[in-house]
Amino acid sequence: MLSLMPGMTPGLDANDPVVVAAFRTALIHQGIAALLIFLLVSAVWAGARGRLAPVPGAGKATRRAAVWVAEPTGRRLLRIGFGLLWIFDGLLQAQPAMAAGLPSQVIEPTAASSPRWVQHVVDWGSATWSYHPIQAGAAAVWIQVGIGIWLMTASEGPWSRLAGLASAGWGLVVWVFGESFGGIFAPGLTWLFGAPGAVLFYCAAGVLVALPERYWRSPRLGRGVLALMGVFLAGMAVLQAWPGRGFWQGTEHGRPGTLAGITASMAQTAQPGFLAAWVRGFTSFDQAHGFAVNLFAVIVPAAIGLVLLAARPLQATRPGLLRAVVVFLAVLCLADWVLIEDIGFFGGLGTDPNSMIPLFLLVVAGYLALTPAPAVAAAGTAAPVPAAAGPSTGAGRRDRFGPGALRRAIGGASARSVVSAAAVGVILLGAVPMAAAQASRTADPIVAGSIAR
Repeated sequence: MLSLMPGMTPGLDANDPVVVAAFRTALIHQGIAALLIFLLVSAVWAGARGRLAPVPGAGKATRRAAVWVAEPTGRRLLRIGFGLLWIFDGLLQAQPAMAAGLPSQVIEPTAASSPRWVQHVVDWGSATWSYHPIQAGAAAVWIQVGIGIWLMTASEGPWSRLAGLASAGWGLVVWVFGESFGGIFAPGLTWLFGAPGAVLFYCAAGVLVALPERYWRSPRLGRGVLALMGVFLAGMAVLQAWPGRGFWQGTEHGRPGTLAGITASMAQTAQPGFLAAWVRGFTSFDQAHGFAVNLFAVIVPAAIGLVLLAARPLQATRPGLLRAVVVFLAVLCLADWVLIEDIGFFGGLGTDPNSMIPLFLLVVAGYLALTPAPAVAAAGTAAPVPAAAGPSTGAGRRDRFGPGALRRAIGGASARSVVSAAAVGVILLGAVPMAAAQASRTADPIVAGSIAR
């Protein structure tokens, strides 16, 4: 067996045909397993539900409408928005070059400019991917797709809060080992290109979804979210203004400045021609007007941050101004996402659409939470199925904990809970093989054979 250096796959091409074929096969097999998980869970639920007597007044449409009305709009935006992002990120992880190329072409170069201790932490975590790229690559697909489905499906109760915790937990793993702490310890940090790491916003959204819903019934949560985002934008403006980092110069010693250098390298990524032309056009503009571009990148986020910090009085006195600032932030995020971040996921090794979309989702969720949804009585929830009274203590215990009680619990579950349970099964479909790979420090025979060839 071949032993590899952590974080690297020396001699292994990202598009190695043997690894790509094995990765595709693993995804197909596990995709069939994921489908079987959904079918099995649905069959068990349908069987248990069919043996229950109908409960008067517990129609599915009524329950769905009550849940939809009851969930605060800001929370729903985070849950569905970041659920879609996780699913999209999972699909990006299924790109053919991802299995062999992610450690050597994404993770290791990102960590290379960070301090040594960051490199050691990242190397320790990425060793699993280097040794077992097929298992780790497929695991990342199903973990992220499962989290996304779970978030989008579970709209209330413990299932929904657990989905938020799962999103925050996996996001933290990706932020540390996949993004090298978001590059916050590396030079050249800028909010224009994703600082402090896109997935850190996923973590924040997961924590907000995991909060009990009573916190969403008060405008204090919205004010807190906007205040934190205001502090973040103001801090990023100060960092952007810091001299000596190369952002004030469009060109430096005849070469592109820091920002122009970033966008020039992004324009070379394999992507649609019109997008590359737009990015090259911005690069030329920044080279000619570097000082003005950076002045804009300092003043605008600082002003937006101050407005968000003053959200409480503005909501009472100037709600139109606050709404206009949120709309302007949407335009700014879109322009930055296209012209500087270059959409974020082209090139065959893009793992997510970068930071501007999740950043904006958090701001909008905070804005919507300023007007919280009123508390809704639990009229739309399923009525409990009464348990048959037993003649004795032993019979009562059997009735509460026996097969009949389990059948009633499964049959009484909502369709959302059933899909959530299946989504957890999909997450385990990826997490269990990844945990097994983490325990082995011997390279996968397919990787060893490809490198030897």
